[in-house]
Amino acid sequence: MGSQFTNVSLPIRVSKTHQPKPPPEDLHRYWRSHQDDGYLERYWPDELDHNAWISSIRLILARQFPDFANADIRYFAKGTFNRLYSLTNPNWGRAYLFRVSIPVEPFFKTESEIATMEYVRQHTTMPIPRVVAYSSSDDNELGYEWILMEQMPGEPLRKLWGAMPEAARVGVFAELAVHVKQLVALRFSKFGNLYFADVADRVLPPDKVSSPAKENKGIEIVDRDIGPGGRFVIGRIVAQEFFFDKRVYYPGSRGPFQTTRELVDMRVQLLERRLRHLSPVEGEAWYCENDRELERNKDRIFDLFNQLKALVARLVPHENRPEDRGVLWHDDLSEHNLLLDPATFKLTAVVDWESVSIVPAYETQDARPAWLSDRDWRPTSLVHLARGVPPNDEFIAADKLRRVGEMGPARVVYHSIVGPLYDDSSPETQERIRNKRGIAKQLEIDTFQHRPWWTASWMAENGFLLNGTAVNGTGSVNQNDSIKKTNVIHEADTVEKGGAVTVATGQA
Repeated sequence: MGSQFTNVSLPIRVSKTHQPKPPPEDLHRYWRSHQDDGYLERYWPDELDHNAWISSIRLILARQFPDFANADIRYFAKGTFNRLYSLTNPNWGRAYLFRVSIPVEPFFKTESEIATMEYVRQHTTMPIPRVVAYSSSDDNELGYEWILMEQMPGEPLRKLWGAMPEAARVGVFAELAVHVKQLVALRFSKFGNLYFADVADRVLPPDKVSSPAKENKGIEIVDRDIGPGGRFVIGRIVAQEFFFDKRVYYPGSRGPFQTTRELVDMRVQLLERRLRHLSPVEGEAWYCENDRELERNKDRIFDLFNQLKALVARLVPHENRPEDRGVLWHDDLSEHNLLLDPATFKLTAVVDWESVSIVPAYETQDARPAWLSDRDWRPTSLVHLARGVPPNDEFIAADKLRRVGEMGPARVVYHSIVGPLYDDSSPETQERIRNKRGIAKQLEIDTFQHRPWWTASWMAENGFLLNGTAVNGTGSVNQNDSIKKTNVIHEADTVEKGGAVTVATGQA
């Protein structure tokens, strides 16, 4: 690329900051019922004309950066929320990507992603793309927010994993662990997302002021470079539990949150509003097959939800404990977002930093990357059960065993380098963490909203209170006996009758 960026501070915000405005009323255009899974998925409603898009991209960039006027611009790929175009020129030293985003969380998702990447670049050695410019407004020829960034070298781990010897597999996660150790060592006083300080008035509640960096017994700094005098602030959270589908419209705090309990309580409130705001009629805005099944079983759904809600008060204390310290966590360190040199298998980049939030440390599962975990496996959804698809529990159990052998050596080396995030040596702490992780899992989009029977199973397996039956939290109560005492959804009790789902009480 030319020398125009030599003396320029990057990234460059092309859009002008403006006053807050509510999300547009037509966001439903970007969500539809997934044909196979039956829940809402993000999609592009327009007919894609690459030539028209490329012309608009060229116009946008040429106006601000003349060197890009002669770029070779081509469609590159698409992701969950994005379309990407490559920009190359034989006279440049590197290639670039132009990413266009669906407006699922207008302004906030783009702004927090850029600030997060800059923060990580400043405070760790994590290899991430350099952002050149961005627009957090859709006021442009494309009608969407966009980011211009360097294109990082390498191939996704998913393409290389099968050909990698075990030593190389262990080596890449040992390399990643060095960077992650730096990331999780950063300490934060609140839960939310990072933003540049110049948009603080948009991302902080009117009565909140970000605290300055402070020393902790002379050993570590909490909120480094954050608050008055810093380049960043901790502001409104950008996470799927807070903006997925209709949630973006619901009132309630988006943080930043001072305690784990505040964070969890707000997740519960948003889930409850979503369950009361179903779209079960095909053809209406926001319709999805999953909503239809939730509506058919709404009495038992809310019986189960109320039991889950009551558990929060029992399992998540109001005061923060050591496992609740704030960690900036990339929760999708997956086979798609880790790029490797195909010849040496060395890590070349960690990509996809959107919706990376500061969360309680225990929610990181000991800072384990998604690819080394079993958390990517999901039980059969409510929609599939309604279609007569049998539960996949046995498959998941078998695959977990397989992955123990495949991932085991890499897991051991990775965790030996990252080390513990907090002291969990006491049995009381271990039980508290186990319970908190269980609650967090149930509040994920892909759990209760799509798989409520799995929440019922989790509650039964752990012996939690079910329909007024007092049981302890050790899991000593027999699972089937617990299910018999309540009208909960369980995979063995869901059958398809005449196209509708009938949920019966548990049977031995």
